[in-house]
Amino acid sequence: MNSTEPQSTSTTLTTMKIHPPLLAGGLLVVTLLLHFMLPESRAVGWEQAIGLIVVVAGAGVCSFGAASFQARETTKKPWGEPTALVAMPPYTWTRNPMYLGHLIFLTGLTLTLQSVLAGLITIVLAIWFHFRVRGDETKLAERLGPPYVDYTRSVNRWIPGLF
Repeated sequence: MNSTEPQSTSTTLTTMKIHPPLLAGGLLVVTLLLHFMLPESRAVGWEQAIGLIVVVAGAGVCSFGAASFQARETTKKPWGEPTALVAMPPYTWTRNPMYLGHLIFLTGLTLTLQSVLAGLITIVLAIWFHFRVRGDETKLAERLGPPYVDYTRSVNRWIPGLF
């Protein structure tokens, strides 16, 4: 290998340039298509109402996180170069509100559709987000330095008060 070639220790899976809202939207479309094509029982009940509330909450959390990035005039793109440490709500509660919002949204969709497939997609996406975030955090620590490392010690990665 030539010494001028870029060195990378990341896997392709965590460095792919996938915009999370597009990924979630694509998964939503696939889930809806498969939900209506596959033979599953479809009953309307309280689960759908709760699921829709959770969908709206997830979209709200995600939008709140994106608005905070916009307010600090830094990139929302996972592959972009951050220009500032965003340490304002909701980033004072969780380090990843946009990813968390997507997962809450998909959990609500799973409840609404009562779909095992939607649940499996949500789990796979949660695993992918977790590995993606761990790689992002390494890059952010290098880019933003001690203030970011201090921030990671005071704010949980995913769920406030838990982990």
